[in-house]
Amino acid sequence: MMGLLVYKEKLKNFYAEHEFYVNPIIKFISAFIALTLIKKNVGYNDLLTMWPVIMGISVIMAFMPWTIIITALTAIMCINIFTLSIELGALVVIILLIMLLLYFRFTPTQGIFVLFVPMAFFLKIPYIVPIIAGLICTPVSIVSVTFGTIVYYMIAVIGKNADAIQNVASEGTNAANLNTVLKMISVNNQLFLVIAAFIITTLVVYFIRRSSVNNAWIIAIIVGGVVDCVIILVGALILNTEYSIIEVILGSVGSILLGCIIQFFVFSVDYSRTEHTQFEDDEYYYYVKAVPKINVVAPEMNVKRINAQRKKKKNWK
Repeated sequence: MMGLLVYKEKLKNFYAEHEFYVNPIIKFISAFIALTLIKKNVGYNDLLTMWPVIMGISVIMAFMPWTIIITALTAIMCINIFTLSIELGALVVIILLIMLLLYFRFTPTQGIFVLFVPMAFFLKIPYIVPIIAGLICTPVSIVSVTFGTIVYYMIAVIGKNADAIQNVASEGTNAANLNTVLKMISVNNQLFLVIAAFIITTLVVYFIRRSSVNNAWIIAIIVGGVVDCVIILVGALILNTEYSIIEVILGSVGSILLGCIIQFFVFSVDYSRTEHTQFEDDEYYYYVKAVPKINVVAPEMNVKRINAQRKKKKNWK
């Protein structure tokens, strides 16, 4: 354990020393992965799905703030859907605008879940979403998670019916596409099951990790993963929705492991040195539980070079 903590401190020190170079690299990799997933799942625009264009956009995004990166990726996703169907593209834009007006203006930092949720589904790790939301955000994040889930299932429905949508669009009856997609989404039991599971799991993780019990974060992660898994499996059985039991279980286990990794880097504390104190003022008694953070100083390695000195013998005549 101590070795991992030392390695963590080394990473933090390395990042602090090379932040100017590391940040663009992280942004480039993130943008490239996101654009690749967009190309694979909604790549209907020939220009935006060309690899040179993807590389060029990724390089530009490497030097942009995260808010601009998220906005640009969302716009690129919408443009791809617009290429397939103007009506469907407008529908996605309207959903995002509603969230922008009702939500982003109050808590803009948590709006990243609108883009993160579809990406998590594309990467086959969707069950990590409510765990992360509960660990590092507030319950308000369930709104962003819900919108992101709706966007993903809309993309999934469009992707499964892309050929039919293109055929209908070629006949000049684009409005039929909108009605078809809306109908398929409204009767999608899997969508409502996932939204319910994510909301409940986010709240469970949040309230447990906010409690004062020892190892609250670890307990929250494990309980959240189990709750999410149980809701999905039981809900699928009740609603007669197709779900792979093995995929759900493996996904939940993987999410718990990822959650533990996040906990290690974000919330490392030493419960063995917990202190309790109490004090009072004119109106209240205060009972305080103080848990110290684990701070490990990374050892510095000093290398000394010892050069053998050769003594020249003097010949006396």
